[in-house]
Amino acid sequence: MKELFNLNSPWVQRFATLTNLVMLNILWLICCIPIFTAGAATSALYYTVFLYHNKEDDAVLRPFFHAFRVNFRQATLLLLPLLALLALLAYEILYLVSHAAGTAVLFLLIVVAVLLTGILVHLFPLIARFEMRTTALLRTAFSLTLLHLPATLLVIALAFLPVFLLVLFPAQFLQFGVAWAGIWYALIAYLFGRFLLKIWSRHTRADE
Repeated sequence: MKELFNLNSPWVQRFATLTNLVMLNILWLICCIPIFTAGAATSALYYTVFLYHNKEDDAVLRPFFHAFRVNFRQATLLLLPLLALLALLAYEILYLVSHAAGTAVLFLLIVVAVLLTGILVHLFPLIARFEMRTTALLRTAFSLTLLHLPATLLVIALAFLPVFLLVLFPAQFLQFGVAWAGIWYALIAYLFGRFLLKIWSRHTRADE
């Protein structure tokens, strides 16, 4: 019983992390409501979970809004053109699918869309962790997408799972509504963030 009331016990620490992730997820969803702020919100989400992994801070609001404010301009200027390009690709892909034409072109467009989405997956964690120029960010995000393609595809699949269920299986989407709103995206960031810290450390050692 003493273990349960010890603030430094593993159980208490896990519960505190879980609680923080729930608050982070709700905060991230709210800050993504104006679509153009999603980049800054995502970089702030990763900034906060990186603090958790490195045991530098266990707060939620202060680090989140600090990173949101600091990274807002760069994250937004990168997000908007990439989103516009992805929207154009999605339109072309849906057009080709609906007309059952251009199989080779369709495949090429899907590959480009996946790669662009992969760049977005890596871009905002990089913004959260490093101070880099725009060209260096894009180049690094693209390289990480190719070098760690399976993990990148897994994150993309998990991120789009709620959207997929909402469109095709709305009843199933509603069954897990609490998970989507409560913890889903913060949990993805927490797990993927741990993976990123490991691979960044490995790449840094390789460059030395």
